Amino acid sequence: MEIINYLANILSISIDISPAGARGLIKLSIKDQMGVFFPLNQLNYTNLKLIIQNSLKKRMIDLKIKEVEAIIELLLSELSKNQSLITVERI
Repeated sequence: MEIINYLANILSISIDISPAGARGLIKLSIKDQMGVFFPLNQLNYTNLKLIIQNSLKKRMIDLKIKEVEAIIELLLSELSKNQSLITVERI
């Protein structure tokens, strides 16, 4: 999904890891929140918002990443601004 790549790029810069590592962190968070068999192409804005607020935040806290709240707010803001990336993929 394009939105996952976009958010992963922002996350990678924010926590100083590779974009692939950030994508993996987001995808693991999706699995935590939605279950292992949830198809990525069925994610919507509400799902992604919950994933960021809950499972991604928890993983970041567990990894002892600094300024988690600020990073979460940044990701939520970017998700809101770029939610069209979710709908474009479904067309």
